Formats: sequence, C-alpha cells, structure tokens
Amino acid sequence: MGVFRNILGVSCCTLLSRISGLLRDILIFSALGTGELNSAFLVAFTLPNLFRRLLGEGALNSALIPIFSDEYHMNGKEQAFVLLNKVLLRLVCVLIGIIFIGLIFLLYGMVCDQTPKRWRICFMLSAVLLPYMFFICLTAVFSAVLNVFGKFLLAAGNPILLNICMILAVTISIPWGENACVYSLCLGVLVGGVLQMLLLWRGLNQYGWRFRFDRSSGERVNDFQRLFFPGVIGAATVQVNVAISRLLAYFVSDSAVSVLYLANRLTELPIGVLVIAVMTVIFPRLSNFEARGEKVLLRMEFERGIFVLSVIILPSMVGLWSLDRTILDLLFHWGQFGAQDMDLVLPVLRIFILSLPFYALSTHFIRGYHSKKNTIKPMIFSFINCTANIILTICLMFYWKAIGIALANLLSVILQTLLLYEGLWQHYEEFRIPIFTVKFFKALISSLLMGVIVATLDRTLILYFSGKIHGIISLCINIPLGIITYFGLLYLLLERKHLNELKPFVKRLIRKFKKN
Repeated sequence: MGVFRNILGVSCCTLLSRISGLLRDILIFSALGTGELNSAFLVAFTLPNLFRRLLGEGALNSALIPIFSDEYHMNGKEQAFVLLNKVLLRLVCVLIGIIFIGLIFLLYGMVCDQTPKRWRICFMLSAVLLPYMFFICLTAVFSAVLNVFGKFLLAAGNPILLNICMILAVTISIPWGENACVYSLCLGVLVGGVLQMLLLWRGLNQYGWRFRFDRSSGERVNDFQRLFFPGVIGAATVQVNVAISRLLAYFVSDSAVSVLYLANRLTELPIGVLVIAVMTVIFPRLSNFEARGEKVLLRMEFERGIFVLSVIILPSMVGLWSLDRTILDLLFHWGQFGAQDMDLVLPVLRIFILSLPFYALSTHFIRGYHSKKNTIKPMIFSFINCTANIILTICLMFYWKAIGIALANLLSVILQTLLLYEGLWQHYEEFRIPIFTVKFFKALISSLLMGVIVATLDRTLILYFSGKIHGIISLCINIPLGIITYFGLLYLLLERKHLNELKPFVKRLIRKFKKN
C-alpha cells in the first residue's frame, strides 16, 4: 500500500473518529454547558489524557518505532516481539506505580477539610478516571507496532470505540440530571479504554505476538531507554504545559476551561484528521530510510511531508476562520450552551485557528529529529515552549482571561516552531529545506481566494435564512464549493512537477473506490 493510500485510509478512519468525538462533545456541552461540572470533568480528564498524549502520541512511539523497526528488519519478527515484551513489562510496572501514587494524592485532596467544594468534585472525578491511563497507554504501544508492520487503519479507527461508549453514557444518563451524567461519562471512558486495548491486543495477536514476562535487558532495550527518557521529558513539558494552562484557567472562572477545551477541539479536527494521519504514515518511512542509510529518499520524504502539510493545513485554517460562527452555532448552540457561551468561545477559537500551521510544522519537525534518534533537541525546545507559555499565561490571563491564555499558547508554539526549524537546518544537511517556497505561497493564495468566496457566500445566505437552517444550507454549499475552488485554483497555479507529487494520491483514491 502506497504512502498516499495509507494517508487516505488513516485520514478516513481518523475523520470518523473526530466526527464521533465531535458528536460526543456536542452532547456533553448540551447536557452540561460550560459550567462547573463540565469544567471539573475536563480538568479531571486532563491527567489520563496527559499520559495518552505523552505515551500514545509522543515519546513512546518516537522511541519505540525506530528501535522496533531496526530489530524487525535486522533480526526478524520473533526477536522484535521479544523486545516488545521487555518494553511492555517495564511500561506496566511504571503505570501501576503512577496510578497508585496518583490515587493517594487524590484521595487525600478529597478528604481534606480545607479543599474547596469545586476542587473536591474535580479530585473525585480524577480518581475515577485515573485507571484509564493504563489501558490507553498499552493501546499506544500496540498501535506503534502495528504501524511498523504497515497496518494503520485498525489503530486509527480505534478511538471510535471510546467515543461511542461516551456518547451512550451521556445519552442514557441525561434524564437523571447533570450529576448522574458526569459520573456516567466517567464510566463510559473506562469501558471505552478497555475495549480499545482489547481490540488492538487481538490485532497484534494475529501477527503471532504473545505476551511473555521478560525482565532481561539488552542492547535494544538500552537504546530504547536512551531515546525514551529524554523524549518523555520533552513531551512531558508540552503536556504539563497543557495541564498547567487548564488548571490556571480553572482559577480564572468556571467557564474558562470549557471555553478553551471547545475552541481547541474544533481546531483539532484538521490537526487530528490530516496532520496526525500524515505523520502516522510518513514517520515510519523516515525511520526506515534513516535505518537503511538512504539519505536522498529521507530528504525527499521529509520535503514531501512539508508540501502535503502546506496543501492541507492552509485551506483548513482559512475555511475554518471563514465559517467559524456558522459552525459553532450549528453544532453547539443547543440545550445548556447558549448565545453567551458562543460569544465567549469565538475569539478564543480564532486565536487557536491561527496556531494551526505552527502545530503542524512543529509536529513534522519533531518527527525529523526522532527519525535521527535525537530526542534531546526537541526536549530542550519543548521545555522552552513550556516555560514561555506559563510566563505568558500568567501575564495575560488576569486581563484577557481565556483569550489571554489562548494568545500565550499561540506565541509559545510560534517560538517552538522557529527553534525546531533552526536546529534542523544547522545540524542535518538532508533537512535543509525551505518552507516558504513558491508552491507554499501558491497554496496560500489559493486558500485565501477560497476563503473570500466562502465567507462572501455565507454572509449572503444569512440574509435569506436564519438559525440552524442557515447553518445547514451554508455548510452543505460552502464546504464542497470551498474544496472545488481551492483544488481548482491549486491546479491552475502549481507547476506540473508539483502536481505530480499529488497525482499518486488521486489515482489510488480512484482505484480504491472502483475496487470497493
């Protein structure tokens, strides 16, 4: 299966996952609004999600994929599975220890007389959700291994199970009120985590893997630990950054956490569907080319990653900005989520939209370092990002509240992206690739023209329709019109050699539909 077909498959699965996640969030905000219980749940969900991001989408995969890939290609599948069992046993021990220590602190916070009521609720929900990190971190390991084998779809579609469980939990519990809803939601998270782990466990079993207790060490395990621990520190600074921002927002107001979460979730759609899909497919290829010493192919793959990201993230950013109010009104203006909540979310959402290209590029740059088995530099830059974000957040949040926190996130990720790019340019000749090329500006011009057309049509439609009817008609017309307009302009502006980089993607898409 070619790289573009893999990207297409992962994108489709991730799209279904994000759509189900969006439906989940719509139900949650409709049932709980942006009030105290919703904010408490989101803060409680931060801790297991921190480890999901840390291990599932960060340091563990970045350390495991190159080492496992080397072992698999050099010594075969059996020895690679021996390495996997050694890593799994160590991970299980670490996770059990973290959960045990975390529960002690959370239970103490719950029974302490000086703990305010709103924090007591938050600690209680955190204690319920903490075991979820065990299941989701094991799921992350299985996903990484399946990706090395070139099997991306099972792992990419796996989060749909979690979303379904949470949707069912909210739907069933709505008639019993907000308290019942939030605890039912926690139960849905735990059930979804178990199902996610079991599904990928079974998928890996089909390749002949069986879990064995193996406490022995070895050169490969030492290599993994050498890459993993600096990577953990680097990824931890980013995720601690998120956690601190969310906790600081919890001090600002009851609604700040919910507002930031919702704005972030809407911008995660292009990041999650497109950027993560591209990285999921391209990163193992970068690692394989580096392992085989194919420097020319490594450079070409890295450059193609920048080009593909530019082609997909720029129109996503412009389109989301052009239709932000319409999307927000159509999807979330229900139940407890009212017009006042929309006015709180909209400016924060626009700031997060501006950060999309920088998150996309920084993710790709970090994968470039990791393909070289360099986790030290990203760790340093992540620490700088975290420090800058905390300082900026404290300076801006008291005056601008949630908007100030969003601005701090934007400025810090711009700084991190620039540092990562400069480091790649200085230390790796094959990664000395300019970003702002002619084809980048052509993609930007196509995106801006598309945005003008879409925004004008949306403003025109609001003269004839209102409310949900306007939103449905506008999105049904503007989304396909925007896609056709953008790619039509891109086709006219790009040179043939650049279009040829995208042609395999289109051809594989057509063949797949014909085959199905």
